Amino acid sequence: MEKMQKYMDFIFFEVWCKASNLGDFNLDLFDENIDLQDIIRAFNFLDTSPKWGKYFLQHIKDIFELFKLLNNDEIKKLKYFYQVNNNIKRLCNGQLEPIVYKDLKTIHTDLTKQFQELYSVLYNQKIIGLKDITDKIGKLNIHYKNFMNINNQGKCPFCGLSDMKGIHHTKREAYDHFLPKGKYPFNSINFKNLAPMCQECNSSYKLENNPIFNKNGDRRKTFYSYSLKDTNIDIKVDIDTFSDLKPENITLTITAQEQEKVDTWIEVFGIEERYKAVLSSESDGKYWLVQLNDEIITYNDKLKQHYKEYQYNEKNFLKVAFFEAYQNEN
Repeated sequence: MEKMQKYMDFIFFEVWCKASNLGDFNLDLFDENIDLQDIIRAFNFLDTSPKWGKYFLQHIKDIFELFKLLNNDEIKKLKYFYQVNNNIKRLCNGQLEPIVYKDLKTIHTDLTKQFQELYSVLYNQKIIGLKDITDKIGKLNIHYKNFMNINNQGKCPFCGLSDMKGIHHTKREAYDHFLPKGKYPFNSINFKNLAPMCQECNSSYKLENNPIFNKNGDRRKTFYSYSLKDTNIDIKVDIDTFSDLKPENITLTITAQEQEKVDTWIEVFGIEERYKAVLSSESDGKYWLVQLNDEIITYNDKLKQHYKEYQYNEKNFLKVAFFEAYQNEN
């Protein structure tokens, strides 16, 4: 699927940005990218090309013509904008300032409109699901299977709570545009900005929340979705009274070396509310308390080590914090 981003990179830098020196729009413009040329040929010449193929191609042509009206400084600025918004890792780390559509309007209003229309639907299955495209780049389900083969805990990587459909399912979880595609141009098909997450994270909590700006509009750092760096998040639980397990009687302290990113994660995904709900639920926290009180479970170093080794099984990462709080109380 990452081939689609490379196609768009080629179109942007080798076709659009060089439009003023390339003459009329034609297939020769794609000689250096044969697979993409085959797609353009199919959408341009075949009567069987679906309307979304023609929609895609028409926007490529229209943007090509608008680029001819730009001067060198404007094109240079657009190249910079494109590169910034596709460097997802550095945007998450706070090392770059993102470009919004309002910034594009300072260069050309009609071009901005064309970009918005194209990039808003580029990730849509109506385009990336077209046979002429999937024949070259593969299907989204293949990317998902590869993701779940590596992220093989079976849990959502954003909350650690919810089950994720895995390699043995015929269905998959939805992909989230981590940096909102409606706000930031050029990265709606960039899979460094797309990651599968559970329904609860995607549709109940994150929604259109912006990980790199808080609700007051202040810039902040956030975890990069595809980082291989261990976050080393530590969770401490304090409970006022075990006889009345309710969220308001629970204090969570969540810390890590990159605390600003942790704070963003907590806010964007409603982590504190969700973890407290688990700790006070009948099927989790209250059941764990029954097990401890009835001596069904003996919490010791061996069990603690087991929970840490299998931290995503049965919410063990929270269970450790809960049992530690109980042990300290008793």
